[in-house]
Amino acid sequence: MTTIFDQALTGYRFVDTQYGDTLQKIAYRELGDASQWPLLIAYNQLVYPFITDDPEQSTDGVILTGTQILVPAPVPVIAAQTNPAQVFEIDVALDRNGDLQADSSGDFSVVSGNANLVQALNGRIVTDSGELLWHADYGNQVRQLLGTINGPNAALLAGQYVTSAVSVDPRVSSVDSSLVTIAGDGIQVAVQVTPIIGRAVALSAVL
Repeated sequence: MTTIFDQALTGYRFVDTQYGDTLQKIAYRELGDASQWPLLIAYNQLVYPFITDDPEQSTDGVILTGTQILVPAPVPVIAAQTNPAQVFEIDVALDRNGDLQADSSGDFSVVSGNANLVQALNGRIVTDSGELLWHADYGNQVRQLLGTINGPNAALLAGQYVTSAVSVDPRVSSVDSSLVTIAGDGIQVAVQVTPIIGRAVALSAVL
């Protein structure tokens, strides 16, 4: 009998774990379904207790929180010759204020390929967590740092918020760098990501 533990590894991505995480929490956060936690065991070849906050309990089969874990991605691994316009799909084009744009014929302007990927990822950066009622996990918490003590810890935390928000997109292979500068009531974000196909792309936003 074939079980989920016998399934071949196809599409996947790495995500950061957090202190206090369980496999059920990770499955809910990353896959949208806590009942999918056995998949994480299969993908990472884990053994009980699977994940721990205690460095002394961490072994080859037990992940220490704060490190990365392999999770299924909703798309398969993409071949290098695949057309980026097809991989990164097509969407309506938005201006810097998030408003729709019109093309020369008066129809909605669209964006595709790498440009659509950049637009989509910038959308994750500039959206506050909880701002979209039907997508509670979308966005990040960077703006919550405004008014707090500015320093290295705040910058590192802000960078982690942005990295987590961007890395959940299945078209992102890795987040290479994430720099957040908080000055007064303004936030500047600069991120470089490597997509699942093609060269790295740069993202920037002012919040």
